[in-house]
Amino acid sequence: MVVSEISEVRFESVGFKKEFGFQLLRLEDVFYREPSSERHPFKSSRINFFTIILVTEGEMTHEVDFTKYKMTKGDCIFISKGQIHKFDPSPVYKGYGLVFTEAYMLHYISPSALSKISFLYNNHLSPLNFNDDGDLDDLIRTMKKEFSYELGSIKADVVASMLTVFLLKAQLRTGDVLRTNRRDHQQFTRFQNLVASKYMETRKARQYAALLNMTYKQLNEVCKVITRKTAKEYIDAYVALEAKRRLALTELSVKQIAFECGFSEATNFLKFFKKEADITPKQFRATKT
Repeated sequence: MVVSEISEVRFESVGFKKEFGFQLLRLEDVFYREPSSERHPFKSSRINFFTIILVTEGEMTHEVDFTKYKMTKGDCIFISKGQIHKFDPSPVYKGYGLVFTEAYMLHYISPSALSKISFLYNNHLSPLNFNDDGDLDDLIRTMKKEFSYELGSIKADVVASMLTVFLLKAQLRTGDVLRTNRRDHQQFTRFQNLVASKYMETRKARQYAALLNMTYKQLNEVCKVITRKTAKEYIDAYVALEAKRRLALTELSVKQIAFECGFSEATNFLKFFKKEADITPKQFRATKT
């Protein structure tokens, strides 16, 4: 049975230490610590932070935005801020989670490095997952050692330096090393955040460009270098994903979802969704309930 609204999980609401905006935890601690019904790890929820999950023993299936990823020892998966995920309800596996906020990244990771790490921000695309050949396992082991020391404020910089190296190596695994600069990354992040807050009001790329004090051409160029999509394609992909989330995880009618996604007429939403998903909203919901 779908629920009335999508559960939201915030970094500060799940018992994570606020120090640095970064937390390293064992998955088994997440599973067995009496979570509330609103933030149960085995239920779909939207997160407002970034997560890297590593399996160290056993095997699991992790679901991210309706796609299931089978993972065994050594496999890791990256989940971006704003995505919806849930853990396998039969936790016969062990592992670790690295969770960190966007504020942490912007404060502790250098702009030059951050401008090259695009996959964490492309949450409308498939998550990055792979067998890390021990890199992440080594990183976690070293981080655990660093956290045992009383390093004060230096600790945050040490941990951030190790995380930066790992994220850059992960970007190389995508086979898509970007030729961006700090300004491109900043502009795209502003655009991405604006779409998240304004998509119910407009899906017109030119209006977003105006709100960002950019030309339509400039916005398209930034989007293409970061996502390989035009601004309009990015907006439509985002809206389609939000519609899928509501169809799968809420009891809202198709007409209500159309309105929440910015469509004044349900017929226009039906045409849009069919074009983006190759399936009708009702057919999509039937496959997810």
